[in-house]
Amino acid sequence: MNKVLVMLENNYIIDKSLETKINIADFNTLNFKIKSNAKACLFFEAKGNQDSNTKINVELDENASCELYGFFKNTKKKTNLITNVIHKGSKSKCNQDFRFVNKRGKSSFEGKITVPKDVVKCESHMLNKNILLDTHSDAFAKPELDINNDDVICTHGCTIGALDEDHMFYLQSRGYTEDEATEILVEAFAHMRTQEHI
Repeated sequence: MNKVLVMLENNYIIDKSLETKINIADFNTLNFKIKSNAKACLFFEAKGNQDSNTKINVELDENASCELYGFFKNTKKKTNLITNVIHKGSKSKCNQDFRFVNKRGKSSFEGKITVPKDVVKCESHMLNKNILLDTHSDAFAKPELDINNDDVICTHGCTIGALDEDHMFYLQSRGYTEDEATEILVEAFAHMRTQEHI
């Protein structure tokens, strides 16, 4: 796979293929322009103990495709993430899947997909999933679609909840401690999308 990455003060122009991992704690704004027929697979994380507040902007030209994945474990910190995906060209595709696990932490996800009136045959999906490990945690989600024609396939979804009590009970009945069972379920939650991108 050829990899081309041009960086100009947190602006990325991708004209072939790119697969990379990015620590969002290092940036306030990330701008990606995916050129015609180019592909990008981007995995985001927030390493360290500092709060992060990041906006990710993506523009897709004709027949461009982009995969955006993120997994964030917030322990006593805040992660605010905003994504803005604009389909500038027809037949472009984008998948977003951002997952948060909060333990005495807070997460906020605001995602927007925009398809202009003259852009057709696009496909775009946005998914945000959140697990709260205690009553001191919070998660906020605001997925939004701005679709201006009918010749597209676009979806969005969000979930906020706790770990499944039946799964916790099962693992503890097999000899795992509560902390070990929690870690196993959190890893499974992350594993669903991230294994091939880590």
